[in-house]
Amino acid sequence: MLTTTTPSLELDDRAERLVDARPTTATAVCRVVVADDHPLYRDGIVRALRAFGGFEVVAEASDGAEALRLIREHRPDVALLDVRMPGLDGVDVVHALAIHGPDVPVVMLSAFTDEPLVESALAAGAAGYLDKREDRRVLCERLAAIAAGCEGLAPAALRPHDAIRRSGQWLPRLTSGELQVLQLAGDGLDKLEIAQMLRTTESAVRARATSIACKFDCDGLADAAREARALRLIR
Repeated sequence: MLTTTTPSLELDDRAERLVDARPTTATAVCRVVVADDHPLYRDGIVRALRAFGGFEVVAEASDGAEALRLIREHRPDVALLDVRMPGLDGVDVVHALAIHGPDVPVVMLSAFTDEPLVESALAAGAAGYLDKREDRRVLCERLAAIAAGCEGLAPAALRPHDAIRRSGQWLPRLTSGELQVLQLAGDGLDKLEIAQMLRTTESAVRARATSIACKFDCDGLADAAREARALRLIR
């Protein structure tokens, strides 16, 4: 079933809009990007969407960074994203779309234990979410309903004020760990040196660097550090 949490009347209203949007036989084929880090579950969802009809799965992703890249490349009608993914999670992807676009509605896939993350995703601008335990056909029906009424449900339209502006520019949401990596990169350290300084692994630093680059919509950590300094996020 299509589900939302109830942190505000605004989210309740959004849920009503989605449930009321009924697909019709005249509905055009809906182009979808599907992202889930569990390959068997992702394959099952993709098969279900294709069997249901009315959907074209244009791309599949196994993590948030890949999902964001594919959404920007294919500009689907809707993105169906697992709320928990390595690197960038589903919430990060919604934030990135709210800041830099494109205007693609996002529907989250969640497990029972994901409620705090789902609340964050809805507040960031997700159009709604679906329970991963739901029957696959019901999930397809609910996604079709969302797709039929998705106009105006992109993250930037739903929560454009969640990102803070300074000097007319958006500031991405960063974790304390990402800020540490940004500061050290701004000081001229490479990823191995940053890992040694933070007493962590180089792979952990690389994961943060990937997240940072996606949030800043930059090609790499060095570019993100320069932008962060210009925004006075780091020294």
